[in-house]
Amino acid sequence: MNKLTFTAKDYSETSELAGLIQKIDTSDAQYVDRISDEIFKYQPFFLTVVLGYRMDISSQELEEMMRIYLLVWEYFKSNKNLPKKKVTQTQFEEVQRRNMYMLHYSEGESEESRDKIYTDELQNLKSKSLWAAVHFRYNTRPALINMDPEIKGITLIGILSFIQCFETQ
Repeated sequence: MNKLTFTAKDYSETSELAGLIQKIDTSDAQYVDRISDEIFKYQPFFLTVVLGYRMDISSQELEEMMRIYLLVWEYFKSNKNLPKKKVTQTQFEEVQRRNMYMLHYSEGESEESRDKIYTDELQNLKSKSLWAAVHFRYNTRPALINMDPEIKGITLIGILSFIQCFETQ
């Protein structure tokens, strides 16, 4: 099985991410409103995407998705790495299309080849610790564990695509 190589930076970010997760999990409605307003001001398409899921997922799933989007936002904000330019729908869709192509390309491959394709693609991710934290949430939060697999895949690709957009700004 192929494994991602984590750097010292990736490992050091895990405690920061744990703190951000705790902050978000214990946040109140005022915090969510304040950060949502901030996101809408600086990256409106980011917020639009998560709110667009509300018709397709349960309220519990939406709450968990919102927490993940807040985590992504807080991560980039705390690293003073928020994009200065707004991510556009076109930029997002281009990255998302590339990620979907990778998934479709890998479908006909053996498990070992699929793992190598994913590892090669994700190795270039600068925010591997954040991506690991997102996967941890998907694998430990009951609402996300029980999410429809197709919607789960779509939402994960969306999150990965935003992380990649934020990294390249």
